[in-house]
Amino acid sequence: MIDMMYITCQLSVTEYKTCRERLGQFLDKNFHSHKLRKDRYDKTALVTNGLAKWGFQEIRLRKGCWGITMEIRFRPQLLINQQGYYKLTTIQQFKQISILFNYLLLDLLSLPVPDFFAWTAKRVEAAVDLVVDEQLIPKYIVLFKKGYIPEYFWREKQTRKYWDSVTNVYLMSANKTVNWYNRYATLQDKAKKSNKQYLDYTETKGILRFETQVRDNMKSVMETLNQTYLKQEVMKFYNLIVGKGDYYSLNKALSIVRQKTPNQTKRMALERLLQLLDKCGSIHAAKEFFFEGQNADKAADKFSKRINQLRKLGINPVLLPPEWGIESLENLYDKINAAADKEGDCKIFCVNSHSTFHYNETK
Repeated sequence: MIDMMYITCQLSVTEYKTCRERLGQFLDKNFHSHKLRKDRYDKTALVTNGLAKWGFQEIRLRKGCWGITMEIRFRPQLLINQQGYYKLTTIQQFKQISILFNYLLLDLLSLPVPDFFAWTAKRVEAAVDLVVDEQLIPKYIVLFKKGYIPEYFWREKQTRKYWDSVTNVYLMSANKTVNWYNRYATLQDKAKKSNKQYLDYTETKGILRFETQVRDNMKSVMETLNQTYLKQEVMKFYNLIVGKGDYYSLNKALSIVRQKTPNQTKRMALERLLQLLDKCGSIHAAKEFFFEGQNADKAADKFSKRINQLRKLGINPVLLPPEWGIESLENLYDKINAAADKEGDCKIFCVNSHSTFHYNETK
């Protein structure tokens, strides 16, 4: 349910000095190439990636006019499974993660920082991984982009920058980012463009990830680790952009409307809307065409009403392109909803010795 977190805690001047000293000594002793260093872009911060193997991808000590903090870019799965780089972390697994987090920072390093659950989760990436036929993933990406994309996403430069990507739907707003993407194809593209060595990512084949990145969350870690909250962050954007109803070709959708709509006036109105949607190619384009020459408020109400009537018939307003040669395609709504409710297997192990962590870089 969670991929990445950015957590932070406030420090006093004395606590800052203690953290800097103890963390620095630990890194000097165990990680000669990953010492605390001044950040290249943020001159108020000291940063290290020395503990990235265990999920602490970046530890940052920041001292500025607005306050003193320790900040951690945290991939929690790696703390319990160093081979789990491509896996999500379930809520259940955070019990074990908290034990190891506290052991490392409070016991081993003796840092004056809070218990894991008391940190502030400034950013959290809530996600659901769905196994989908590999051949269908690119088609779903195309269909998602034909859905209802709110205007506030279009105002962001990053949304426009990545709009033409064939591997993902990337929509950025002021405080949240929606990223639905083909896990394998996205990693494949990144690996081709990067000089660094990627861990084997074949396990991501056939996985379509639905992720919502929540920035400025400012809840405690304990408050953030709420299944209902995280599920809502994922589902509300799927509801907004895609909604319910399976995908159909124009002819199949027209057939369903004719079979299930006895009222002639309503039936003809829905038929006209389907033909408009097919002609325009997307909900956004059809809406703009529908509004031409009409009162905006009245047209909006009428358009929304007709769209909802299609959904009640089990028809998604985004129609399948005729060139695909497909009559129907399942909406993933129910599967995402079910996957968000499922915690999955939680592999818990006991911490009974310091041998859980190995610091020798040569190992």
